Amino acid sequence: MLSRRDFATVAAALWAEALASAEQHHHELAPQVAAATPMFFTVKERAALQQLTELILPADERSGGAAAANVAQYIETVVFHAQKPLQTAWRNGLRPYVGAADPLALLTAASKNEFRPRTPAERFFVLLKDACVDGFYTSREGILKELGYKGYTFLREFPGAEPADLKAPAGYQPLLRQRS
Repeated sequence: MLSRRDFATVAAALWAEALASAEQHHHELAPQVAAATPMFFTVKERAALQQLTELILPADERSGGAAAANVAQYIETVVFHAQKPLQTAWRNGLRPYVGAADPLALLTAASKNEFRPRTPAERFFVLLKDACVDGFYTSREGILKELGYKGYTFLREFPGAEPADLKAPAGYQPLLRQRS
């Protein structure tokens, strides 16, 4: 049985390796082709993955969320190029969500211990959420619409907060999870 620290280290290393492999094989697919043609997952697993990514990153007034960014396709492409242990982790992690009556309830329960995952469902949630964030914020939808990135442009001034406004409020705790 892997400890939490060992699992996080192994999962991160496997994901990085799979991502590097997927980037070597990267090609653009039309969203309708990508949605209709699973590469690795079964049709039911792909549908569950699509649903989960949309629950984690729903569309809002700024962007189309995970669906518009093709996050499920991104995850599947990386998993397709991954080694067997990571592929197995994804298949096992998706299993409870395939055909689930209330996937939101399952996802909510799995997210309760996000910062100290103990069960396989909780560890899968961390893996899923990290992959969703990677996929969304490396897509045009996430970079341009959500973050408002304008590209490499020259700015004569930097509108926004003044240095005095940049102090952290009393009692500030960063929200980012500390990996251990």
